[in-house]
Amino acid sequence: MAEGREFWHLEQHLKAQKLKTFLELSGKVYPDLVKVFYANLKFSNDILKTSVKGVEMEIARQTWKDVDGLRKRGVQVRKGETSVVDEFNKIQYFNQCVRNQGEQTRNFHVGRLHVEERLLAMVVTKIIMPRGSNHATLNEGDLVVMYCIQNGVMVDWTYTIHDHMMKAKRLTDFKLPYVVLISSSLSTLVWMWKKSLRSLLVF
Repeated sequence: MAEGREFWHLEQHLKAQKLKTFLELSGKVYPDLVKVFYANLKFSNDILKTSVKGVEMEIARQTWKDVDGLRKRGVQVRKGETSVVDEFNKIQYFNQCVRNQGEQTRNFHVGRLHVEERLLAMVVTKIIMPRGSNHATLNEGDLVVMYCIQNGVMVDWTYTIHDHMMKAKRLTDFKLPYVVLISSSLSTLVWMWKKSLRSLLVF
C-alpha cells in the first residue's frame, strides 16, 4: 500500500510538469525514417533541421508542444547546466532520497533510493533522457531533472529534448531516443507539407 501511495505522488509530479501525454505517447513507429532523421539532423538558431525522403524539415521547439503538450516554458536544465536551479545540490539531494541516511555517498546508484525515487530515476533515464546503458548510476543531469520534478520546478522540456537529440547524434553509445515522438511528428509534418503543396496547386 505504501508503494501505491508513492506511485500516486510520482504521477502527480509528472502531471504537474505536463509530461503525461509525452510519457503515454503511442502509435506507429518508423525505425528506418527515424534513423534518416538523426543521420541528417542539424541544430541552428534553436531549430532542428533535417531531411527525410527528400523532404526538408525545420522543427522548432513549438512543434513538440503541439504534438504532445510538452512545456515550452521553465528552466532549461541539462548536464553541465545545473546552476539555473539555484537551490540544487546533487549530493544533498541524493542523500535525501536514499533509504539509509547514514550511509556515505560514494556513487549515485539507483538501488540505494526509496521506491518513488527509483521509479522516477527509471522514467528519467529510460524515457525522458534515455541512454544506451548504465541506467543504474545517475549523473548530474539525471539528478537535477529528478529534483525539479519532485520539487515543482517547472522545466522547459522542449529544450531538454532538443539537447538530448543532439547529444544522441554525437555519442555512439546512445540509442536513438524518442522514436514514437519523432514518428508521430514526421507523420504530422509530412501531412502539413502535402496539404500546403495541394493548396499551391489549386488555381
